[in-house]
Amino acid sequence: MTGAIAVGIVTYQSAADIRRCLDSTRAQSVTPREVVVWDNASADGSADLARAAGARVIPADRNLGFAAAANELVRRTTAPYLLLLNPDAYLAPDYLERLLGVAESDPRIGSLTGKLLRPPADDGPPVIDSTGHVLCRNRSALNRGENEVDRGQYDAPGEVFGVCAAAALYRRAMLEDVRIGGEYFDSRFFAYLEDVDLDWRARLRGWKAFYVPSAVAFHERGHKGKRRMKHAAVLRHSLKNPYLMMLKNDRLADLLRDLPAIAVVEVLRVLDYAVTHPSALRGYLDLLPLVRHALVSRHEIQRRRLVAPAAVRAWLQPYPYRRKLREALGGDSA
Repeated sequence: MTGAIAVGIVTYQSAADIRRCLDSTRAQSVTPREVVVWDNASADGSADLARAAGARVIPADRNLGFAAAANELVRRTTAPYLLLLNPDAYLAPDYLERLLGVAESDPRIGSLTGKLLRPPADDGPPVIDSTGHVLCRNRSALNRGENEVDRGQYDAPGEVFGVCAAAALYRRAMLEDVRIGGEYFDSRFFAYLEDVDLDWRARLRGWKAFYVPSAVAFHERGHKGKRRMKHAAVLRHSLKNPYLMMLKNDRLADLLRDLPAIAVVEVLRVLDYAVTHPSALRGYLDLLPLVRHALVSRHEIQRRRLVAPAAVRAWLQPYPYRRKLREALGGDSA
């Protein structure tokens, strides 16, 4: 179905990656209807490089964050499907074709992802970046398989809780169905967990998310070693956004049931940030003026939910504490 998919890319200081990303969209076996780049006021020539590569570029006068920029890409495209693609990601030539084939097989599939791998290292085995989202009982959101060597353990297609927006195909009908107050992604998240918040809202409306392992993409995700380099500004959002997500989507009964697990991970996060990035703790202050808006959104989301509580509860998984501890200490994932 040539023309069924628009590709939207949010850039910010992405000059090192954008050409490779756009080259992969031009090489697709299914030709996108259009490729649109929203540039968040980059100062490194990202917009010029994207324009020279043939993309339609919309420059912003300031950095709006990923969520608000993604909303603009939804509004400014018209194809039945939108592939949101990070500039540090690139696609195998049949990525769109394989996702589209599965999407067309079931009208209730609202979002899809392929197997996202890290860019190949010299003579190293392939390492997984994401095979979909996992939501844990402590409300941590993880990329399934992240940091694991790809041994074929995720080669079975099927439903997942949600999909990573680094290379996610969204059905426009789903996006329109779950939008709140004119927004598809919650712009108050700025960045981090806005895609998981969308996953959750879609689940509450009865939409499916699907993983297609035969569709392969590569995602840098800033990984240059064992751990990501984190910045205090990003970590501030990582403190406030889980609370926004829970306030909007969670059930009080489920929160109370899982409160001990939630408290443990929160205490550990605070201790970590207090030592490594104390200014990130201002994220709690950032949260306070957003609570009222989150509660207003919650009223609308819960009023429109279509699935039984147990249907969402079934997706909550135990948190892999041992594996995460090994990663934190520099060990390999199992």
